Amino acid sequence: MTEELLLRGGSVRTLDPESGTAEALLIRGDRVHTVGTDRVVTAAAGPAARVVDLDGATVVPGINDAHLHLIWHALSGPEFCVNLTAAGNLEAVATALGTAPPGEWVLGRGWRETSIAEFAEGTARVNRHWLDTVTGDRPALLHHASAHSVWCNSSALRRAGITAATPDPPAGEIVRDEHGEPTGLLLESAQDLVKRLLPQPGRAQRLDAIAATMARLNRIGVTSVTDPMVTPELWQDYRELHATGRLTLRICALLHWEEPATDSADGLRRALDGPLPREHDELLGVGGIKLFADGVPTHGTAWMYRPYSGGGHGNLVTAGADSAQRVRELHALIRLAHRRRIRVQVHVTGDRAADAVVDAIEAAEAATTKDHWPDARHVLIHGTFLSPDVHERLARHGIGVITSSLMRTYSGPSMVRTLGERQWADAFPARALLDTGVPTADSSDAPVTDPDWRRGLATFTGVPGPNPFAAPAARLTREEGLRLWTSGPAWMEKTERHKGTLAPGRFADLAVLDGDPVTATGAELLELRSVLTVLGGRVVAG
Repeated sequence: MTEELLLRGGSVRTLDPESGTAEALLIRGDRVHTVGTDRVVTAAAGPAARVVDLDGATVVPGINDAHLHLIWHALSGPEFCVNLTAAGNLEAVATALGTAPPGEWVLGRGWRETSIAEFAEGTARVNRHWLDTVTGDRPALLHHASAHSVWCNSSALRRAGITAATPDPPAGEIVRDEHGEPTGLLLESAQDLVKRLLPQPGRAQRLDAIAATMARLNRIGVTSVTDPMVTPELWQDYRELHATGRLTLRICALLHWEEPATDSADGLRRALDGPLPREHDELLGVGGIKLFADGVPTHGTAWMYRPYSGGGHGNLVTAGADSAQRVRELHALIRLAHRRRIRVQVHVTGDRAADAVVDAIEAAEAATTKDHWPDARHVLIHGTFLSPDVHERLARHGIGVITSSLMRTYSGPSMVRTLGERQWADAFPARALLDTGVPTADSSDAPVTDPDWRRGLATFTGVPGPNPFAAPAARLTREEGLRLWTSGPAWMEKTERHKGTLAPGRFADLAVLDGDPVTATGAELLELRSVLTVLGGRVVAG
């Protein structure tokens, strides 16, 4: 007999236009069966239904983080590396590194120039020599919070063979001092010169870490994520977790390979000609591929129209000796994927880079008129800065944008220093995107930020805090913001007929919250707890 779960005595925010806000919900098997009044839903339940008294709690669709690096987040715990997010000065960095887990390397994550007082005040610069005094001959690599640079000590550089004579790799930079010597700071693709040497955890350890991280996400109401950089090895990890019944999230995987597979059309063609995952079911599936257009504004590597305060405009990170060649390569990458009917999600943060990506998508569509694909749903990831003129083009072509509201909390000081207050105020224009009809979702980009959807919702709806959208004209309503974490991501995945709302026939993915995210005060919103999280009718937390 199919199991039933009856939730009654509270408020059910279905986010479905027809169902609206209900009093009760009946789950039959893995699907929503009935929503409505207590009387109607109770009458639809069988005598063996398990009844949950909501006691005034609020039910919302399961939270879907549209851009979360699940494996990176899993491997950023204290058993793997040192958390440097809270380090406010070099002394704090040294103290934290003193707690590094045993092993051949010292690994850290989460430092920012604007968070470390000496760097923010200009009394010191990122350099390997200071790091040498703390780590000695043990090689050390500290991931920047943005994941677009690393800070290495001298031992790590020696192991990688990086000297003053080492040329910068394509789309990367070995930062050097006034004498041409490497400082230890490696930007963009230059990171890989050292990162490829890092020892990797064993498979059992990886699987356990992923499972534990999924459980943590379940506890805050998350039931789905898009992992944007799924390598062939990681895909096999997810398959094993699925086969052994350990998946407690729905995972939409974006395939990704090491360069040059994602920065040149020839490399991507070879990758796509190789064996590709074919399996796809309700818990684990492939949603397309991830490409990179540019870097990040904090490092001056996002491709911008306006110059940075320190000079330069950044550039694309695709293959090519100059901007024109890189633009052509970007077009070739997107055209190749589009012709094969493979959706692309493209990392893009600069306004000039965003225009280039939209140009490339338009050109790919025009070049495939004989095999038209009207619902490709290509996506811009981050879309940090977008020219106002591009909004209409995004809407016309059905191109989605996955914003990163939490970066306003975590990256604000770095962005202001690099770009100025005025330009940073225009970052992540969710209000303008929705008003223009652009499909939009929000995300954490964890571990770049902490995956707290409540803070993201607060940011876009004007709740006081670090770098919110204070201007009323730029804010979203609470329901609009909640949709960016539920039905918006489902659209990006082409799964909106199955999840993202709580209508009859949809997956029974939901979170029971101890308050209402739509009516809660700002302080209450940030303290909301998920007291019960359900995935396909199965309780995964609470």
